[in-house]
Amino acid sequence: MNMLIRFFIMVSLLKQQLKQQSVKEKLSIEQLATPVVRRYRVLPHDMGFRDHLPNYRYLSFIELNITRWLMACCHQKDIKNLGWIIAMQEMVYLKEIKFLNKMSVNSTLVGWDKKYVYFETRFFVKNQLMGVGMTKFVLTDKKGKCAPEVLDMLGEQSNDVIDSWNQHQVAIKSAKSTASTKVTEAINTA
Repeated sequence: MNMLIRFFIMVSLLKQQLKQQSVKEKLSIEQLATPVVRRYRVLPHDMGFRDHLPNYRYLSFIELNITRWLMACCHQKDIKNLGWIIAMQEMVYLKEIKFLNKMSVNSTLVGWDKKYVYFETRFFVKNQLMGVGMTKFVLTDKKGKCAPEVLDMLGEQSNDVIDSWNQHQVAIKSAKSTASTKVTEAINTA
């Protein structure tokens, strides 16, 4: 419930802020790559039973930041009804975030290809890095999936982290396929 309240507050404040900005025809790389930085205090309803911020809450904070980024981009391009669907997400937890900590969540566009958009999100408490997340998602509209070109992300922009992350996903899919085949074969021979 807390994330839903935070979401509606963020959207309301962002809409007020965007009303004052003009609409531009094209987004620059600098505009696209401007980090989304939001600050939160870890409240009782954010907590898990282990007295720290649980894993799933990190992902919720990432979703808030990416939604904020997308809303700002859509406003700049005067695009209505553009959404997003997560294709892959990964977190590296470095330290626990405790009750009542003030945390800063910093999300940055790090690349795109013909289908996906990639974000890196860093979590800080008192300027100390607490965790890093990677998110890969697809843009969508009423007709279905949209290429990143809709937001002026032309061609492809990648880095070593994105490349190795995608290779890891392919390896996981391949391993899953191989394991399924072996299980099916074992069932058929039994």
